[in-house]
Amino acid sequence: MLGATASKLHAGTEWTSYGVAVLTAGLVWDVVRAPYTVLDRRFDRDTDPEELRREVKALEVGAVFCDPYRPVLYFLVPPGTDRYWPQEVGPAGVGCLGGTLPYVHHVGVPRLDLISPPGLFWAVPPDYGGRVLADPKHLYRVLHERSSEPPKQGEAPGPSQVIA
Repeated sequence: MLGATASKLHAGTEWTSYGVAVLTAGLVWDVVRAPYTVLDRRFDRDTDPEELRREVKALEVGAVFCDPYRPVLYFLVPPGTDRYWPQEVGPAGVGCLGGTLPYVHHVGVPRLDLISPPGLFWAVPPDYGGRVLADPKHLYRVLHERSSEPPKQGEAPGPSQVIA
């Protein structure tokens, strides 16, 4: 995580003081932001964190943190994903935040030990023992399936914009 900041000391201080550090997307990871409702239309800010965690783990997509106030999920994906993640297609409210100029995004990321609300928390922390970064193509398909909105032919993200 600390590879996503110019100052490890500053990020460490933010995590210690606030439980959240503002890190720069595009250095070590990008994030795909999606509303809870992509997982289940019933999900909202009052969704039980354990139910949310079960649903996210079932996706098998890697590290994911949550913002229960908005309520949105943040899936870690490889840096550069924002260059080819579709901007105007896919489930409503889903987008990729990265470091491609001119829009370098800064993202509040919870401390690794925060696994429940209040505030930002990890549904699947990066140190859980499995894959950290989600495969963008797989994540895209999964989000479409879960949102009950099937992707159109050739609509998944990828450097060529088309997946067979």
